[in-house]
This record gives sequence, C-alpha cells and structure tokens, in this order.
Amino acid sequence: MKTQYRDLTVVPLNADEDLVIACDSSAGIGAKSADAVSVAPEIMAAYAVRVPLLELLCVGVNLLAAVDTIGNEMEPTGRQLIWGVRQELAQAGYPDLPLNGSTEDNMPTTTTSLGITLIGRLAKTAWRPQTTEPLQVYQLGDPYVGDDVVAHLADIFSYDVIKKLRRFKGVQDLLPVGSKGMRYELGQMAQTQAHPMIHWQVPEDAAQLDQSAGPATVALVGVKRSRAAAIEAAFPELKRLAELEVADV
Repeated sequence: MKTQYRDLTVVPLNADEDLVIACDSSAGIGAKSADAVSVAPEIMAAYAVRVPLLELLCVGVNLLAAVDTIGNEMEPTGRQLIWGVRQELAQAGYPDLPLNGSTEDNMPTTTTSLGITLIGRLAKTAWRPQTTEPLQVYQLGDPYVGDDVVAHLADIFSYDVIKKLRRFKGVQDLLPVGSKGMRYELGQMAQTQAHPMIHWQVPEDAAQLDQSAGPATVALVGVKRSRAAAIEAAFPELKRLAELEVADV
C-alpha cells in the first residue's frame, strides 16, 4: 500500500526496498512574452528539477528515472527546457538518468510551463528512526524566489553539500524549504521526529521565517544536540534556527 512521507509518495517495492516519487511544477518563468520572470528556459528548468531532486537526496533516495511534462512546443522552448533538466541531473550526479516526457505542440503558448517527476528507490533500512535526543536545527542557504533567485545563482548551495551533510554523523533529518517557508517546514520536521517542543533561536516574528524559498534555496538540517559543535565546525555556513525537543524530556 502506498504511503505519504511529507511531499513524497512511498510505494513498497519488495521486502527490502521502497519506490519513492517526488514531483514539482514551474510556470510563468522563462523567455516567453507573458512570463512574469524573464530568464533563460534552461535556468528555469534547472531550478524546477532542483526541488524534487533535493526532496529525494535529503532522504537518501537513489534515482531511477525522470519525467518532464512541458506545456510548450518542442522547438525551441522544449529543447531548451530538456537541456536544463539534463544539466541539473548531471550536477546532482545523474548524467545518464533515463528521461521521458511530453511537449505541447498543438496549441500556441505565451508562458513557459514545466512539470517534473522523479522516481527512485530506497532501502527500507535507510529510513532513519526517530530519536529522543533533542535536535539542533540549522538553516542552510537563504530564501530567494523569482528575480532574487536569478540575482543569487552563485550563492545557492550545491547538491554536494547535501550529500556531505547526509553522511555526517549525528544528522538526523534534512528537509528542503520551498514556497511555504522555514516556519512551516520546521513544523513538518518536528512532526516527523515527534519533537513537538520548538525553542526558537531567532526572533519568532522574523519575516524571513515565512518567506518563500522558491526552488528550495534553503534546507533545514536537524542534528542531534550532542553533535552540534562538530557540525558547526565542519559546516560554518550553517545558521542556528531552533531546537526541537520531546515534550516529556
């Protein structure tokens, strides 16, 4: 029976593995006449695939295939979008990932539109069990959306950083932040880890907490309290955000 883990669909594949599916969409960003944000279609596609990529990489999924659903003609927009998707997959370590998809060649379009679905597999033992130890939660990156993403392309964290954090001893949870902002995603992490007590280490009314992080320009890193000093030394770019604690501890 399929289940839901945050924004991921999890389907038992066999006794040892799960099939894990992530998806996202982007529209109104590109080089067409009615696009709200003007940017090369390749860049739009790269950041559209970044969201489901991070959702899967943060839990350790090994990708199997990708599907692009393009709401535009193949030439030139579709070809440019496909190239952007392939380039971003290569950046994440999947240069030869099977890619299937479709384009809209029957109707003229005035905005750029792209849907992405990624499919992977994960060993059942790779899902990390909850811990009763308090978690120090860090912010990686800054929230950008729309034109701000284009202006800060060089500042957005890489997939390699996420992979290194995933392997770092004491990292309990990794969670990309999108349009709902850090406050919402921190609540999701607290729920997943059964740590309902949130102790903020930044002003609770900070506007940045509810700001959209667009194409996952922020990730939350949940670390066991006993490993906080070690991870701060290894990743000085992390910013303390909050601490999560079990209610009866």
